[in-house]
Amino acid sequence: MNINSSGSGAIVWNEHSLGNPLRTLILTADHVCEDPEMKFSNFDPRMMIHIRENLKFKKEVKLIANSAMTVSTFDGKSYKVKKHPWVRNVSADTCIIESSINKPSLLIGSELDFGQELLNVAAPKGIFHPNQSGGGVYYTDGFYNGEFLMAHEGGARIFAMFSIIAAPGSSGSPVVNTNGEIVGMIHSIDSRYCSPLTGQCNSPVSYGATLEQVRHTLLEALSAIKRGESIKFDYKKVNQ
Repeated sequence: MNINSSGSGAIVWNEHSLGNPLRTLILTADHVCEDPEMKFSNFDPRMMIHIRENLKFKKEVKLIANSAMTVSTFDGKSYKVKKHPWVRNVSADTCIIESSINKPSLLIGSELDFGQELLNVAAPKGIFHPNQSGGGVYYTDGFYNGEFLMAHEGGARIFAMFSIIAAPGSSGSPVVNTNGEIVGMIHSIDSRYCSPLTGQCNSPVSYGATLEQVRHTLLEALSAIKRGESIKFDYKKVNQ
């Protein structure tokens, strides 16, 4: 059985030294990087009925999950991802994964002003049609609406707010200024714009990682690579 989900991301570091493999760091949302332990209780009860009655398994059944992540670029190529992210920041909902894409990386931008015009490149609802000539990649524009603190278990979490249309699948997508520099990352939407009847969520209000959180996550990833050990920041243990 295969279960698939999709998110978005951006290359924030790319290096290629002679004699060493390509090393590409990709920024995405932490919940895209989650690798939860799967149990039968996570599924519809009919799953066990199917196993017992249709597949004829009568003895004890164990669920073994083997998760893997791949990244796809605008030219339609897919690349494997290192099993464990270098950095997972649960509080900021940011994550840095490693692959081997030889593509240019985004530069980190400067501080934002209220009302500053921004662009977002994402795959909302999985909308993504790559090909060798560049394909069809969804992007939209909007404005920066500042930062705020949201109360959460274990402390408050800092969010950046954008008037950028986003939907499930936009998680991890870069927010860039008009110079093409990354200044934030979308990780969630305002659920008040979701329909309780259809479940459709196309929100004109989106939340994300701040410029400082993006910068900090990348620096932590580079430090983790030097140490040779990944790191996870958990807002339940560290108030960030």
